Amino acid sequence: MKEITKKEFTGIFKEEFENFLRYKNALGYYKKIEGNLLYDYLALNRFLDSYKLEEIALTEEMTSAYVKTAEHLSQSTKHHRECNIRQFAKFLKSQGYENIYIQYDCTIKMPRDYIPYVFSDVEMKRIFSVIDSMESAYDRYGSQLFYQTLIRMLYCTGLRLGEALELKISDIDFTDNIIIVNSGKGNVSRLVPFKASLGKWLTNYNREKSKPGDTYFFESPSGGRRCNHSITTTFRKNILPKAGVSLASANGHSRGPCIHSLRHTFACNALDQMIKEGKDPYCALPYLSVYLGHTDITNTEIYLRLTMERYDEVINAGHYIYERVLGGDSDD
Repeated sequence: MKEITKKEFTGIFKEEFENFLRYKNALGYYKKIEGNLLYDYLALNRFLDSYKLEEIALTEEMTSAYVKTAEHLSQSTKHHRECNIRQFAKFLKSQGYENIYIQYDCTIKMPRDYIPYVFSDVEMKRIFSVIDSMESAYDRYGSQLFYQTLIRMLYCTGLRLGEALELKISDIDFTDNIIIVNSGKGNVSRLVPFKASLGKWLTNYNREKSKPGDTYFFESPSGGRRCNHSITTTFRKNILPKAGVSLASANGHSRGPCIHSLRHTFACNALDQMIKEGKDPYCALPYLSVYLGHTDITNTEIYLRLTMERYDEVINAGHYIYERVLGGDSDD
């Protein structure tokens, strides 16, 4: 008979797991905590309880042992377990616990077998047409201007959705057209310059929406940070269908189009533009990697492949990069 897992944390780590998930919820993550994510952290809780510790601690040996419990599972599952225990370790450290080991370097990479979805120019024109003509019924709290500005920011800068929603008003330099991303994914901070055309939208949004006491640039109507989930749902289930973009997975795009596809689209367009302007491809890829906030240039390499598929004229440049940057054959 299958064992039924209780949906509650136990042992010496109980309170910290509960605090950890509350912390993530406050950042806009894990709004629907039921499901795989909850069971992942319940499993981690049970594993840590097996050590019967008298005080909270997390050693390198414990971390390694937890990751090894997934050796018989898929590479992606092993990767997620490594990420889960690293995130929890960082939280424990932030709470003041000293005997905490944090494995900063990811030793198990995600399999590179999925192809990101890239919007075509025609699809982007349709998307902008939809958000620029949103019906008033969907415009509670002035959401039309919010989506007009947010989608343009993501499309024109390649920011991740979470990075955009984390932006404080003070993080945007309206004079020099620079966005300051503080502690993005992988704890990478960077400067993201943007064009004057986007600057007009950001300036207008700040003038129309910013109120005394606001912290975030895209402050929620009720105050505080906006929720990722509601925005991704609106984009995928409301905006994309109206723009005539199929949500079905096809041609290797296992996840189908979503709001993160705007980042993929920006990356391909930027790489293509740099190559068309005559920039050395050997230099173009690292520049794009830094701009996107990647910690490893191999994370940017997928966009070269997508660009090669979309534009025949850069195939030779692609071969050049494989030989000089990636060393020829790749597992990706």
